[in-house]
Amino acid sequence: MVRVRTAIRWAIPGLCAGLLGLPAAAGAATGGTAAPGATTPTAPATPAPTAVAGALAVTPSALLQHQVAIISGSVPVVDAGHVLWLQVRQGQGAWTTVLSAAANARGGFAISWRAARTGQLTLRVVSSNVASASSVTATPVATLSVYKQVVATWYGPGFYGNRTACGEKLTPHIVGLADRTLPCGTPVSLSYNGRTLILPVIDRGPYANGATIDLTHAAAQELGVTQTVAVGMLALSGPLIAPTDWFGPAGAGTGSTGTTGSTGTSIAGGATAPSA
Repeated sequence: MVRVRTAIRWAIPGLCAGLLGLPAAAGAATGGTAAPGATTPTAPATPAPTAVAGALAVTPSALLQHQVAIISGSVPVVDAGHVLWLQVRQGQGAWTTVLSAAANARGGFAISWRAARTGQLTLRVVSSNVASASSVTATPVATLSVYKQVVATWYGPGFYGNRTACGEKLTPHIVGLADRTLPCGTPVSLSYNGRTLILPVIDRGPYANGATIDLTHAAAQELGVTQTVAVGMLALSGPLIAPTDWFGPAGAGTGSTGTTGSTGTSIAGGATAPSA
């Protein structure tokens, strides 16, 4: 279940790229990393294909760093049997060829990938069936969100009423997180136990227990975190966002045990997103 707040519906540009290829799935088109000592395949020297055709899908569309995704789709039958080039792009930069594969007799392909770096990656497949640079064809693009696994703790009781390092008043209901380096207001996507939540940086820390982030009590409740756990984390680019308030189900209270996070109500908080 993905819980995304109405105040933060905006496009997320890519952040990082860098994947390691694995052999393609059984019955799929061939693909994989180069053999030891081999060189990376050289794609056509064309930064922008002149035609877009076929289809491309990534399954799953979000995963943890070092997990495997399947890049599958099709190219026009005219490209069947020819070498295909899997390419990735970092942000709005140039496309980089990372792996070669082959389309089957019907133009279909599937390649297994293991994400080596975190970020929002943009992918496409380019056909090598070209007589000249002017006839290069690429599939539509697809995205893959790769989360870094970090240790998360949570805090709140005993600090309510204090101001955070970002100037927010800490309450039992404010939803945000503490990070040691990310700017105040940075949107961060967290994934835990099948849930995804986007929330802002509102404080500094943590500085103990080997943790990377510290969730407010309400954020922990909404995400379903009840103790120190490993979660997926992906810092997003885009506008800074303000914290909102979350109210758990009746009877959940604001004690020290947390809740399942399965129900509750989110409302706009009184804070204003920090200036960029």
